Amino acid sequence: MSIYWHPINRIRQWTVPADIRDILFDSGSLSEFLEKYCKGNFNLQLVRQTWQRPLPDEAKVLALPTGRYALLREIFLRCDDIPLVYGRSIIPARTFTGAERRLARWGQRPLGDYLFSEKKIRRSRIEIAQITPHDSLYHLVKRNITFEDTGLWGRRSIFYIKNKPLLIVEIFLPEIIRCKKPTSK
Repeated sequence: MSIYWHPINRIRQWTVPADIRDILFDSGSLSEFLEKYCKGNFNLQLVRQTWQRPLPDEAKVLALPTGRYALLREIFLRCDDIPLVYGRSIIPARTFTGAERRLARWGQRPLGDYLFSEKKIRRSRIEIAQITPHDSLYHLVKRNITFEDTGLWGRRSIFYIKNKPLLIVEIFLPEIIRCKKPTSK
């Protein structure tokens, strides 16, 4: 089943659970946002980084020809070893020119450290979707961790580094709500 991504400016905020509205609609660095709530050890777990074919909707949004490979990076943002966010970056080969070659060796650091510090980067509009157990993206998350079978929420956007694209997909896991509650107002 294909996920229907909604442009952020066309989604009615009340359709999104109140507990995650602020994080879904925030346009800043997700790592920085989460560090405010994590009272313990905030870290990134690199799950996989390999050249493979992106999901069909990812290839389409990046204008990649069918069957073309891209560097896929899968991570979890964690607080005290509890996964809060599943992140998926899709970086086409054409993006790895010049200084951007270093992204292939970015390791355990959040890509946001780079994307929000460079001046020559622009971001497309943020798109939001509910990810259900019928979606292939849901199963990519589920193969790495266990959580209650319920719908998840995610967002994605393309970052352009000197007009070279990089797709970032962020799926918010159920634990993120519990992480935020102690400091929520």
